[in-house]
Amino acid sequence: MAGRCRGLRGGRVGVVRGGGADGAAHQIAHFLRELAAAEPGRRAAAVKGLGRVGRWAAAYEDVVAGVAEAVVRAAQDPAAVVRAGAADALGLLGHVGGDGAGAVVVGLMGDPDGGVRRRASLAAERLALEGPDVVGAFRRLMSDDSDWHLRLNGLLGLARREGNPETAVLIRLLGDNGTMVWGHARIALYASLRDRRVREQVLHTARYGRGMSRARALDMLPSKDLARLRGSLLDGLRDECPGVRGMSASKLPDDRRSRTAVLSALAAETDAEAARQMLHTLGWWGEERAEPLAVRWLDHPESGSTAVWALARIDTPTAWEWIRTVVVSGPGPELWPGLGHHEVRTAAARALGERPDPRTTELLLPLLRDPDERIRAGAVRGLMQLGQHEPRGAEQQAERRAVVEALLGLLTTDEAILHDTRNALSHYPEALPAVRRLIDHPSDEVRAVAVSLLDVDEDGDVRLLLGHLHDPSESVRYQALYGISRYVDAYGELPDAADRAGLLGELRALAHGPHSSVTSFNIRLTAGRILDKLEKEGKA
Repeated sequence: MAGRCRGLRGGRVGVVRGGGADGAAHQIAHFLRELAAAEPGRRAAAVKGLGRVGRWAAAYEDVVAGVAEAVVRAAQDPAAVVRAGAADALGLLGHVGGDGAGAVVVGLMGDPDGGVRRRASLAAERLALEGPDVVGAFRRLMSDDSDWHLRLNGLLGLARREGNPETAVLIRLLGDNGTMVWGHARIALYASLRDRRVREQVLHTARYGRGMSRARALDMLPSKDLARLRGSLLDGLRDECPGVRGMSASKLPDDRRSRTAVLSALAAETDAEAARQMLHTLGWWGEERAEPLAVRWLDHPESGSTAVWALARIDTPTAWEWIRTVVVSGPGPELWPGLGHHEVRTAAARALGERPDPRTTELLLPLLRDPDERIRAGAVRGLMQLGQHEPRGAEQQAERRAVVEALLGLLTTDEAILHDTRNALSHYPEALPAVRRLIDHPSDEVRAVAVSLLDVDEDGDVRLLLGHLHDPSESVRYQALYGISRYVDAYGELPDAADRAGLLGELRALAHGPHSSVTSFNIRLTAGRILDKLEKEGKA
């Protein structure tokens, strides 16, 4: 029935539209009665309902009489959930809330409850409140320790009214625990970093600041400024904040003194993230003395992958033996219980693939049967890296054939890592004959992979691409179209077809037709790209 109120269900308010003034009046009367309920949840739902219905019913001035007063009274409710609902309602009501609504919202921005302050800050934005009281309220929110959302709302609210806060405030927020808070503070500092006074304050923080403010100030500075901080960076390796220790290591120049200092710091380090940054720095420098320290961190999920990377950069026989040890390790009560962590093993598998070694294939192939999908994917990525190296000798060619056979088996049996398997096969051109035999596989995903691997320099493969432009599967059609795009990029014209004019018309239809999914959008985009290329070549 038009105008009938659906009431409150689980705290949610049903707003019926289409009942005109009578329907609105009926709902508002119901919510006003609910404001006297004993349960805070019902009162909160009622005041929110008044905000929603009141805003919609603003066209009927006689209907909304009394709504603003009721919402303002609810802002004094002893229950925080009701006061938060009142803040929401005042933000929704806008001018219907009356001239005093802004003052009530500003008052709620100083409420003892953080949830109320948060809702009130959003209401102040909806109402576009201005004036010194509002600015002061947003300033106070920037120092609120209860919720990072409040500090962020304070920062953004103040910036919209007065521009960015003073540099000292931004630097303080640079050390905030909330990613969005310190991220916005950093953006604001970057925008004014060319100002000499701002730059000097950031430099001062990089030298003498505390905690993450110092670490993030260091991260902001360009190399020419970091050169002035050499002594401070060395001191930073002993800072009480792990973030400063790690960042200081990453900013030091590569020389003997820096290497020795970072090695000493890593030997004493207990924080995984700081160790990760130190390992990355020492690996980048190729510091062989870091090898035993890197081994120490191989059993930590947070830093083990970087330890593997550092060992690969160190590039000693012992370092590679440790990487091979990680690949074959498994979780359990061994001497190094974390050595078999999936992220570390994945990193080790990929590292092995980058360096041709006769033992790599036999180490990685068994991992393709590992029960952990992430380990299988890591092994496939390692084999992909291995495929980039030219085979030398009959033994390596035999290894490549074994890899191809294993990857083709995964292609039809392991859908979870299908994308990784496809990328790996792209580095084994000798797999193409077998891939072509999968071109009519019953699985849409397998057919799409097979089509994506076809060689546009082979006439037979180009005919297969043309034939699959009308495949029942949209993903297969997209891969076929993308193959045609690769052909046009290579040759500047459409491939030979029985009806080339018809193919061109089909491309125009695809480029300008409707789309209903991400894949359809990709088809439109690719068809349009082909047409653009043909027009540039004068072949459209």
